[in-house]
Amino acid sequence: MRTLLRLAVSSLFIVAATNASAGVITQDGVVFTSTFTGNVLRLEIDAAKRSGGWAAASAIDALAIKTVGSFSGVKMSSSTGANWALSRAELNASGCAGKGKGGAARLCFSGDAVDLADNMVFTFTFEGSPDLAAPHLKVHFVNAGGAKVGSLLSMDFPWQAETKPAPVPAPAPAPAPAPAPAPAPAPVAEPAPVQTPDPAPAGGTQGGGGAAETGGNLPVATQPAPLDPALFPASPIVVPGGGNADTGNTPIVEPADGGSSEVPEPQSLAIVGAGLAVMVLARRRRRTA
Repeated sequence: MRTLLRLAVSSLFIVAATNASAGVITQDGVVFTSTFTGNVLRLEIDAAKRSGGWAAASAIDALAIKTVGSFSGVKMSSSTGANWALSRAELNASGCAGKGKGGAARLCFSGDAVDLADNMVFTFTFEGSPDLAAPHLKVHFVNAGGAKVGSLLSMDFPWQAETKPAPVPAPAPAPAPAPAPAPAPAPVAEPAPVQTPDPAPAGGTQGGGGAAETGGNLPVATQPAPLDPALFPASPIVVPGGGNADTGNTPIVEPADGGSSEVPEPQSLAIVGAGLAVMVLARRRRRTA
């Protein structure tokens, strides 16, 4: 809102400064406005509301400017598209055909007629050192057939100051962008619970009755150590009795079948051991006899 207000106030100042330094002539409903900046003279004609002697006029075909000091050259351009020729002659009722004094300080442009309207702008760019503060203006009005209509305008503009271009206000700075929102904190993962194994019961392994119990209360089978084949051959063991021990045939222990997986009990082992002892003693006695 403040920016728009500043621009509106600046525009008002520019318009006021332009009007204050412009020279204006009003005649028969037609307004002539003159402004200059440096060596450039600008003439604007607003003739849409013409009246009086120019009410029947439909166009202009010549205009002249005088009392602009000394200059070495000039070029004219127009928003109407007029491509008029420059002459040092005086503008009169017949066009750029008169003679006068001081030809170096006057100029006359004429050519094909241009229709009357508002905002008809003619721009004159001078070379040299012209004095453009209070020029004298002449304008030739004609009808559709090219005949002169009404009086020949010939008037001095009131003195005007040079129009200085108003400084362009600096654009208002753009508002600072809003700060970006802070990123959301990353979620913190909770540590997984650590499972602690149950402690082993005191006392270790208990044995007895051929079985053992571990700390986990799981029964573990206890088996006797395997027999040494050198001490316990696979052939039947006989105990000597009533005669020759070598020829005795009374079996004491019969070996288990090849496919049996039964383990001899401790009582059987004791009997086998006793038999072996008796057999060894019998052999020694026989050798010593």
